[in-house]
Amino acid sequence: MQFLVWLEHSGFATTVKESAVLYEIPLVLHAIGMAALVGLSTAVYLRILGFGSSLPLAPMEQFFPIMYAGFWVNALSGVVLFSLYPIKAVTNPGFFIKMTGVVLAVVCLRRIKRQVFGNPAVLDTRPVPTRDKILAGTSLFVWLATITAGRLMAYHGIAGVEWATAFAVLVVTVMLVLAGFAADRILGMSSPSHVNASVSGVRS
Repeated sequence: MQFLVWLEHSGFATTVKESAVLYEIPLVLHAIGMAALVGLSTAVYLRILGFGSSLPLAPMEQFFPIMYAGFWVNALSGVVLFSLYPIKAVTNPGFFIKMTGVVLAVVCLRRIKRQVFGNPAVLDTRPVPTRDKILAGTSLFVWLATITAGRLMAYHGIAGVEWATAFAVLVVTVMLVLAGFAADRILGMSSPSHVNASVSGVRS
C-alpha cells in the first residue's frame, strides 16, 4: 500500500493530473485501443455466430494485428491511468473484475485465432462448428462483463447510479445485437444470391 501511496503522489502522476492536456492523452488512447480491440473482435465473433454468413471468414484474419495493437495501446495507457489513482482502483471490486475479464478475453481471442482461423474448412462461407460458436458467444459475454465492470468503476459507491448504469449497458448491448440481426436478415433477403435463388425456383 505504501508503494501505491508513493505512486499516486509521484511527480509523474501529479504532473499528469494537473495538466488537462496530458490527462486527456491516455484517456483518448485507451478509447482508441478499446475500439480497435473490442470493436474488431466483436465483428469477428458475430461473423462466427452467423451474422453476415454470406461473407467469407478468411479475410477477417487481417484484423488480428490491429486487435493486438489495440491491446498494447490499452495496456500502456491503462498503466498510466492506474498510476494516477492506484488506491482508488485497488479498493474498487470492479477493477479486479475488469482485469480478470481482460485476461479471459485475450485468452479467448488467442484461442479463436488458433481454433477457428486454423481450420481451413470454415474460412469461406460454410457454417462454423457449434464448439466455435460457443467460444465466440463466450468471448462476447466476457467482453460485455469486462466493459460493464470498467464503466461501473466510475460510479462505485454512488447509490442508484451504479445499477442504473449496468442496466443501461445491458439494454444498449441487447439493442445493438438485435439491430445487427435485423440488418443481417434484411441484407440477406435482398442479396443477389437470394434473388437469383428465388428466380431459379420460380423458373423450375
